[in-house]
Amino acid sequence: MSNELMSIKIIYERFPHIQNKIETNDHQIVLTNQDMVFYQMVQFFKAPKQIPFNLNMIYDHLRDQDLLFAIEVIILFFQQDTTLVWAVDQTYYDQHLLRDQFVGQYKFSKMVEEAIEGMKFKPSMIHTYWRRKTDRIPNADLIIDGTPYWKRSTVACFIEKEKERRENKRRENLGK
Repeated sequence: MSNELMSIKIIYERFPHIQNKIETNDHQIVLTNQDMVFYQMVQFFKAPKQIPFNLNMIYDHLRDQDLLFAIEVIILFFQQDTTLVWAVDQTYYDQHLLRDQFVGQYKFSKMVEEAIEGMKFKPSMIHTYWRRKTDRIPNADLIIDGTPYWKRSTVACFIEKEKERRENKRRENLGK
């Protein structure tokens, strides 16, 4: 699989049974209508000049997260796995779809407050910690015009570490 296209790798990560079906051609592996959309998509990605892909499958069978995932994978295929998109300064994928993966100070604080009961973590605190480089919060993943942004996964990791830190501090205080 090391030579697989990035778009196919992402589909296989989310739907390993589709990879198993394609690699083994096992007729015992039953696919749902949603699975069949991604199965056909992989077949198309592997041989786009020989195997057609009907967008009606997406319209008929996918909703919500699966629908958005299919769109992202199609964009990824054309932008990164082919040479059909190359004379573009900033791609649609970069400009629109990736914005949802980054959060600013306000959303960072809301994610923390929602995940850790009783914790007050104001955007102004995040700004202060970030400006002072106190190591209290993670480094920003992206800085645009002096404004920090973090990947959602970075914030999630911070939340887990903060929960651990709080639990260790609670245990330490019980021991005193």
